[in-house]
Amino acid sequence: MGMSRGKVLKSAKKRAASARRTVPKAKAAKASAARVVTKTVEVDRNRSLRELAQRIVDLTIANNDEATLALYRDDVESQEANNPPSVGIDAIKQKFAMWRGMVSDSTFTPRSVSADGKTIIIEWEGRVTLAASGRVAEMNEVAVHEIVGGKIAKERYYYDPSVLQG
Repeated sequence: MGMSRGKVLKSAKKRAASARRTVPKAKAAKASAARVVTKTVEVDRNRSLRELAQRIVDLTIANNDEATLALYRDDVESQEANNPPSVGIDAIKQKFAMWRGMVSDSTFTPRSVSADGKTIIIEWEGRVTLAASGRVAEMNEVAVHEIVGGKIAKERYYYDPSVLQG
């Protein structure tokens, strides 16, 4: 009737050996054909925002109003504490002039800085000398800057205004 049991086993062993030889080659060929080399590049989406935050910090510490003005959009909206917002670069210039008239000396130190998306948040610790009285006041403030096109488009300052009285 056909093959003996020994021949059947030999034949099966041959097929298995043949499959072992060809399968790895087939897998290797398939793997090399499908092999795609990728390189992971990490993109720092907040780099320019962090650089702007650092510039704000540096110019504030240096009390450099002129260079700070260059950080604002012409149509900037700025709000101090509980006051209504003022709009435009001329309003920022007036605000700076008013501040310089109100204090004879000021130093601010950033306590924390956050820059993400389109927002920069800086928590400041300040020490100001009031020009009218000579009184030195400790002032804590949080500044929130919204950035559009690499410039400050809107800002809000949160602090206790009573610290600046008298």
